[in-house]
Amino acid sequence: MKKITIKEVAEAAGVSKTTISRFLNHNYGNMSKETKERIAEVIQRLGYRPSKQAQALKSKHSYLIGVVVADISNMYSSLLLKGIGTILERSGFQMIIMDAGNSVSREKELLQRLLDQSVEGIILQPSARQSEQYEFIKKHNIPLLLVDRQTEPKQWPSVLTNNVTATKEVLEKALKQGYEEFFVLSEPIKNVSTRELRSQTVVQTVLAANKKCQVIEVNSKEELIKAIDTILTKPHKKLLFASNGRVLMESLTVLINKEITLPDEIGITGFDDWSLTALVGPGITSIEQPSQKIGEVAAAELLKIVVENSEQPAEFIVPSTIRWRKSV
Repeated sequence: MKKITIKEVAEAAGVSKTTISRFLNHNYGNMSKETKERIAEVIQRLGYRPSKQAQALKSKHSYLIGVVVADISNMYSSLLLKGIGTILERSGFQMIIMDAGNSVSREKELLQRLLDQSVEGIILQPSARQSEQYEFIKKHNIPLLLVDRQTEPKQWPSVLTNNVTATKEVLEKALKQGYEEFFVLSEPIKNVSTRELRSQTVVQTVLAANKKCQVIEVNSKEELIKAIDTILTKPHKKLLFASNGRVLMESLTVLINKEITLPDEIGITGFDDWSLTALVGPGITSIEQPSQKIGEVAAAELLKIVVENSEQPAEFIVPSTIRWRKSV
């Protein structure tokens, strides 16, 4: 099948090749609505597909955005990537997806690889807590935007959810239900600001009410089972708070396999919702992060920096939704 050229598109639309190039690069200037519609119709009718490499060479733009997530197997990452992809596609950009596998050293290697591919911006779910880990990106003058987690000290714009207020709201309701002892189950906290914020909020809220609270970090399914076995021996009315969706679903699996009645024997809540928690037991009260929306906001804000060269506020908050059910 013969490949359609930009010259043929220009002739069919009755405009110059320069006008077609401007259209493809979203550089409309004084281009009329009628001209834009005519060019779009011709491109669709002829099935013209511009060469991204040629566009990049001529415009000195790669139209590539690098996205690095901490763990691509996590449902949060899947929804985040869907949101990012939706916005980038509309704007003529493509994303290069990288999975750091929760490794700081691998993450640095992937980021360097993205810089070598001349990406125009990077969206990062950081695996490290220290901002200095990402200073080398600043030296390349490539815009960086963080999602889900923040680094210290704050240096780059970030898109987060309202971790503190959402966690506190759930805990305050649990306290009114008469819970005496609270347990936070979390994957390792040290390098992840989000996990620290959530666990600290639980501890502060519970201790302020003069109740007992313990944070338990787990690295494996075996450690999780052992922790839950210990928690179940506690005599008081107790609540388990899972710091993220993976811990929540794995905890529910353990409790169901042990035939534990919720919330009679133990209450349970936490992040994330993913719609699955409505189907478990009595329905699990959980905090639903708008992962896809966070991705959309992150992509839109990064494009403002890349395309418009605009300065952005330090932090964007996309509120979570609390799904009140009967597990608390």
